[in-house]
Amino acid sequence: MDDYLAYISKVDNLEEDMKKSLEFINWKDTVKSDSTVFLKPNFTYPYYKEGITTSPTFLKCFLKILKDRADNVILGESDGGNHSFTADDAFKGHNMKEICKETGVELVNLSKLPSKKIEDNIQGKNVNVELPRLLLDEVDCLISLPVLKVHVMTSVTLSMKNLWGCYPDTMRGLHHKNLDYKLPLITKALNPKLILMDATYALDGHGPMYGEPKRLDLILSSNNPVVIDALGAAIMGIPVNTAKHILVAEKEGLGTTDLEKVKLNDDWKKYEMQFSSNKTIIDSLSTLLFKSETMAKLVMDSPVTPLIYGIAKHFRNSNEKEVVKELEKY
Repeated sequence: MDDYLAYISKVDNLEEDMKKSLEFINWKDTVKSDSTVFLKPNFTYPYYKEGITTSPTFLKCFLKILKDRADNVILGESDGGNHSFTADDAFKGHNMKEICKETGVELVNLSKLPSKKIEDNIQGKNVNVELPRLLLDEVDCLISLPVLKVHVMTSVTLSMKNLWGCYPDTMRGLHHKNLDYKLPLITKALNPKLILMDATYALDGHGPMYGEPKRLDLILSSNNPVVIDALGAAIMGIPVNTAKHILVAEKEGLGTTDLEKVKLNDDWKKYEMQFSSNKTIIDSLSTLLFKSETMAKLVMDSPVTPLIYGIAKHFRNSNEKEVVKELEKY
């Protein structure tokens, strides 16, 4: 491919800094006036939470810039996992209906669109996923808009992990087995050509839905998903070799984790911090669900599911209990 490009800076003026970021990664080479562009934010919660979901302010700013360049822009998300909330709930909680109407952007719930199964051999593993036909057949440019955060199961959740939300089945948690190979498959199929990362707040300690938000006021961008995921991990002080899906994607030829091969606007080490991903008892037990579809089905979608969840609540910490209580409203 062409040069690997990545950008990182503190945000002083969001619009100006966003434009500088996009110009550095040559976004106009990818986005043309007649391009159909799809945006995938991280709405892993039904309303905006700092460090957990992509900021509506960040999105609105980007949509205005993008609409000056491309006529046909679509923003979408799938329903929350395990029937926790709908994409429409998340759109409402992030004020997206008003923002998209104001900016002339189409808003879609991916869980309501036709989809198809795709499969491939990724580094020796035969894996398959389900993806909306819209993204596979009708989009010229997909842009991932993730948040900078850790993840107790995948170490980090950045641009590639954000694409898991394109899987339209609300019960996609049943399909976590071989996730380290499925994420590269999705990345390969959807081919995100631009990534703009919201690091206004980042999440430390216990991602993707709990943890401690930290205000960083950073913006990151790249023309390659593997590059920006490696950069995001490095900034958080998380060894990239703990995020197997990133390494698998690199081996699949989807990008590089070697930041020495990347043209950066600044020395990333100036921004380096030390985050951690701290598993709870429930997280350790949940690891089994990432290894066995039978166990996942038993725990998440069987007659004994209510009993298991009832027992699990006694092992949750106060932060987890608060989140569970909030999601029960949906």
